[in-house]
Amino acid sequence: MSLWQGFRSSLMAKRLFLLVSFCLACQLMAKPAPQFQGETLDGKRVSLKQSLRPGRSLILCFWASWCTPCLQELKEVSSRLKSDPTLPLDMLAINVDTSETASDVGPTLKLYGFDFPVVMDQKHTIFSKYQGAKSLPFSALISPTGEISKTFSGFDEQMFEEVKKHLTPNT
Repeated sequence: MSLWQGFRSSLMAKRLFLLVSFCLACQLMAKPAPQFQGETLDGKRVSLKQSLRPGRSLILCFWASWCTPCLQELKEVSSRLKSDPTLPLDMLAINVDTSETASDVGPTLKLYGFDFPVVMDQKHTIFSKYQGAKSLPFSALISPTGEISKTFSGFDEQMFEEVKKHLTPNT
């Protein structure tokens, strides 16, 4: 019997196969997005559940008015959504400015011509629910069923191409 045949039939090989299979299965399982409620700049109450629409994904963009890469990401996502309204994607921006800089949010939105909904999260209660969120900008792509499809830390010009790969076809 060759060494390979002995290995294939060994108990160790079977255990290794099961362990690798289990690890891969765990990675493929989608994680439910943490539920939250918040208030937009114009005083409307919103929740993740309300923001999800059938057949459309949602991108949550966590940002601050002082964060230049955040503003680059917001410009990129916003312009891509405007240029292709057929994309099955909605956007909800979550602002994490503290009380010291929260007054800058409105003027920043006006300066850049942003017209998407913005939820204020001054105490970072929403931000802290997203375990991968450790720095800004941070974005989470949420599937129409409320599961996290992909997360992004930092700004990358290729981010939107990656987002498009995860979108559910609009049927």
